[in-house]
Amino acid sequence: MVKREGRFSRLGRSLTLRALLVAALFIALPPILYVTFRQADLDRQRLLLESIRVKGLTVGRVLEERLQRADMIPLFRLGEELARFQTEGVSLRLLFRPHDGPPDAGFLYVASAPPVPPDELEREQRELADAGVLEQLGATCGGDLPLALRIERQDGAAELISAITPVRTQRGCWALVISNDLTEASEQRLGQPYWKAPEVQIAAAIYLGFAAIVLLIAFDLWRGLRRFTETARAVAERRVEGLFAQRNKIPELQPVAIAFDRMEDSLRATASELRQAAEENAHAFKTPLGTIRQALVPLRHRLTADDRRGQQALQAIDAALDRLDGLVRAARRLDDVAADRLDPPREAVDLGALVEDVVETFSDDAATRNITLTTSVEAEAAAPRGGRLIAEALSQVIENALSFAPVGSVVTVTLHRGTGRVLLIVADAGPGVAPELLPHIFERHASFRPASGENGEEKKPDNFGLGLWLAKRNIESVGGSIVAANRPGGGFIVTIILPSV
Repeated sequence: MVKREGRFSRLGRSLTLRALLVAALFIALPPILYVTFRQADLDRQRLLLESIRVKGLTVGRVLEERLQRADMIPLFRLGEELARFQTEGVSLRLLFRPHDGPPDAGFLYVASAPPVPPDELEREQRELADAGVLEQLGATCGGDLPLALRIERQDGAAELISAITPVRTQRGCWALVISNDLTEASEQRLGQPYWKAPEVQIAAAIYLGFAAIVLLIAFDLWRGLRRFTETARAVAERRVEGLFAQRNKIPELQPVAIAFDRMEDSLRATASELRQAAEENAHAFKTPLGTIRQALVPLRHRLTADDRRGQQALQAIDAALDRLDGLVRAARRLDDVAADRLDPPREAVDLGALVEDVVETFSDDAATRNITLTTSVEAEAAAPRGGRLIAEALSQVIENALSFAPVGSVVTVTLHRGTGRVLLIVADAGPGVAPELLPHIFERHASFRPASGENGEEKKPDNFGLGLWLAKRNIESVGGSIVAANRPGGGFIVTIILPSV
């Protein structure tokens, strides 16, 4: 639970996650606001349209009685009749289709209020036809026909046909078309898409400008952080000269750059002190060990061959001294490796030569155990850094393979170069590792050797189960990885994966 909460906590502090959330808000907010305000605008337009339609239908009801007697009114007087009921902002048009005309005959434009000049009658008819009014009149000639047709006039104005009142008489079908001029700003938007509203377009322009500014700031921040990271890596790997604080270009991160320089100085000083302490400790231990060995020489001459207890004591002392000497060398080697992890050398490593050198150091040990140790370097390859770390890791893996390999078997060390990486493969013909124990072999103090010593005591290696753990730690410190698996035909295989140059 603690690990999960820690992971979620780190995820919550992620700048990338926060940037994605901001981006999601930027993407989701416009549609939500648009749909919300569009619905409000539609409701408002519906109310306004209903008001206009009621007004048109009311005028139609009043004129319907007059239209019933339109057959008896001279045509030139119809315009005067319409003018009596015409109000400001309302236009009335009277159309007529005789019964005795052709079946496909259209409507005649009879009168209008306000009057339409003769030269504009054709345009008026064309506008009504384009709006579909004449087509709808042809389908029916009885009952009120409520409409909401917007007409864009050639003079740039707009009007809304709100109702048509058709009346059938003996002579034919009369139709009163009622429309309202859209003069007010709210009325001018009737029948138009919401996105054409000026306030929507202005809001969209402001939003796009704001989004562009935020994106530019976010991109500049992202680029600055990447540059900051690359500069820190270059200074840490000594690919550039000078302090990090001198190369940092972001003022707000200057305290971080200064702290980074101090940490780098501290790590390098610690690495130097570790190397010095390793050398001094090794020298301090070897002096008394050498003195003890020299002091044993006279004792060897004094002991006779019949003194078995004395001979066994000398053998035990020699074994203990050899073990102490090995521990001193191992301790110094581990201190040097720890120093390299803190401040690794930056020169490129010839992996082919490194493999040959490491294998050479184990040739005598392999011969003593009657094990064949072979090397296969398939191609030249180099790692960017960490020669001693890689050598120590490979040594630990080879030592582990030799300790498990049966007598007369073969241990193979292969150098294989892939795309952007190098593989160091150590394969043996040993017993392998039980599947349930395989995930734990790189853990500290992990040792799964069978009991093989005298009196059934477990035989432990000199590194106390630290070999593969040290190998994993060293390889990961130079940007690589290490994996292990049982061989299908029997045996064990460890693969070191390194970046290449």
